[in-house]
Amino acid sequence: MKYSKNWLITAIVFIALPFTQTSPAETLRVMLHTGSFPPYFFEEGDQRTGTIKDIFTAISQETGDSIEYVRVPFKRALRLFENGEIDIEPMTNPIWRQNSSIQSVYSIPFTASEDVIIFQADKYIAVHSGDDLLGKRLGVVQGYSYPAYQAYFAAGRIKAAPFHDENKLIQLLIAKRLDQALINKDFAQYQIKNENLTGQLKIGEPYSVLDMMIRFHPSKAHVLPRFNKALKKLLKSGSINNIYNRYR
Repeated sequence: MKYSKNWLITAIVFIALPFTQTSPAETLRVMLHTGSFPPYFFEEGDQRTGTIKDIFTAISQETGDSIEYVRVPFKRALRLFENGEIDIEPMTNPIWRQNSSIQSVYSIPFTASEDVIIFQADKYIAVHSGDDLLGKRLGVVQGYSYPAYQAYFAAGRIKAAPFHDENKLIQLLIAKRLDQALINKDFAQYQIKNENLTGQLKIGEPYSVLDMMIRFHPSKAHVLPRFNKALKKLLKSGSINNIYNRYR
């Protein structure tokens, strides 16, 4: 009887251990900005989902978590994250958040963000460094940082032409008011495909490539292991790449 009792206690501990190490599924509040920035996200009410929602749908099917999207302007979204009112920033890099007041935790990389120079098709030139653009007027997004070109802008060797957003840069390129602009590659590819701009615009080589990760508020650090496990599975199966290919 003594041995039977000990065996039962051991069995209970052995079975319970995995459950004490794995946090239960929960509802997670994910940052999604207002407006539209395809292919990552679209205007609220648009039937198109975008890569962020598609990827989080795939992740939640693996983890069992429910996803609640919080759509607010970008700066407010960052404040809500700092305050713990948003749990997840879906696509970022620690370099972009190094001035944050909290110690966030990050997933494994699941894709890369590439910034490119986009040209009027007949104005294309090969660019190996900023020296190839000396004297040019280069379209940029107001408020964005461009480390590879900042010294050129500061010295006036390249003239930065700031505009409100990437959509405006595309419009100005088509209207031939800009010869080239700095832009996100995924956005450029999406616009060229969906607006039939192949003959009008040409994408140059990336000048900046950064790994993209999921950023968690420190109060949700316990969620990280199951998200990483899901991401590894989705990357291995090609599911994430397939999601991006839907929009290219």
